[in-house]
Order: sequence, then structure tokens, then C-alpha cells
Amino acid sequence: MNNNDNTTETQGKLARIIALVSLVAIALGGFNDTTDALKKIYDFSLSKFTDIPSQSKLDKIYIRASSDILEENFGAPVYIKHTYKGDVIKYYRDDRFVLSAISKDGAISAYLVFPKAGFSADTKASAGGSDLLTTSFSHQESVNDVRATLSKTITYYIEENTNGDFSNLYSSVSGYSEFNNTLDAGKRATLAKLVDDMLLGENIAPSAIAVREQFTPNFYGYSTLGLGALEEAILTQSEFRLINP
Repeated sequence: MNNNDNTTETQGKLARIIALVSLVAIALGGFNDTTDALKKIYDFSLSKFTDIPSQSKLDKIYIRASSDILEENFGAPVYIKHTYKGDVIKYYRDDRFVLSAISKDGAISAYLVFPKAGFSADTKASAGGSDLLTTSFSHQESVNDVRATLSKTITYYIEENTNGDFSNLYSSVSGYSEFNNTLDAGKRATLAKLVDDMLLGENIAPSAIAVREQFTPNFYGYSTLGLGALEEAILTQSEFRLINP
């Protein structure tokens, strides 16, 4: 069954559910109660069967927006930590993703989005475009900086790109973390080579190219702070499990 068939089937199920509950609501209450019930059913159905509410929240988040918009859309942060430089990183949870953000002087300076399985985030404004999370890093050009770590507590690769719809205002960021899966032996060895080259001060171009060809981003974001400030905002597997019990 293709994606169109799946979408049609889901829409059909959604329509039948709404129709059935509508009849019950009409039978049990007046017009105002029925209208209110239908709205709640519609909102619930959208949140359960589509990405629309989650993407709508993300659409309201952007660099240099008031940091108040985060709690207005997601509620209180579910996890807070401080970096060694004193920055505060706040994590927010949605049914379809986790978002980490760093704010300065009341404005959002950087944020990362960690999509959960099945969520097709809108990344068209990023350097990688709409296909960012479905193609390898090598499809992106103009890499400005890369960072990588391989350890028992956290494993990731992250890069900063100077392209994107708003490249004159901030940088696009994309990366791979083991927050929701585990690397196979081959990819782990490829990443380990890059990490070793970085630690030893070797030419990292060959090993970085290998990583970029073999890995596909599983998180993305935007920043005015550079990668150094963002490394501690990358979601670890333990943090993901804690935030999503």
C-alpha cells in the first residue's frame, strides 16, 4: 500500500469516527454542547491522526522570537540543565518531537528539534531543504563547522551550514544522535575515525566526508551561537527515555 492509500484510509477512519461521535453528541445534548463536543473531537483527531498540530507549534518558533512563545506553545519545560558556560537549556515535549532551546536576553538564540518516529517535520527553511531528514548529510553544501563525540553516555555528529532560507539571520544545524536508536558496527567505526582525527589534530576532511556520506540527520535546528554552545543541547538516549516515560 502506498502513502496515498494510507492517507486516504486514515482520513476515511477519521471521518467515520467524527460522524459516529457527532450522532451521539447530538442525541445527548443541545446544539451548543454538540458544537463544543465536535470541536474537541476534531482537535483530538487531528492530534492523534495527523502532524498538523505539532507542526503548527513548530511554525511559531523561530530565532530571536520571544522565549515566552516556548511555554505558550508547549507548556512548562520538562527538563532543564545548565551548560559549563552557564547557559540554560530547556527541553519541551510534544507527542511527536522533543525540542531543546537556549535563550538569551529574553529571545530564542538556538533550538534543536528531535523528531520521534513517524513525524515528518517541515524542514524546507533549512540548508537541507524538505529532504533534510531523508537524505544523507552529503546532500548539503557549504558546511561551516562539524563536531562529533563517541562515548558510553552520548554519541553524536553535528554540523553547521550557512545556507537556508534565512542564512543572513542565522545558521542551519543538523545532526545525528543515538537518542532514539543505536549505531551499527560499521557506522560506529566510521564515526570513531572522525572523532579520533579531531582529537589528534589530523586532517578530518576524509573521515568527515565518510560520515556525511553514510549518515542521515535525525535532528535539526537553527542557531546564532555556533556549534560549541549547542553540543550540550543534543538529546542523549538517557534523556530521551527520561523525558518520554
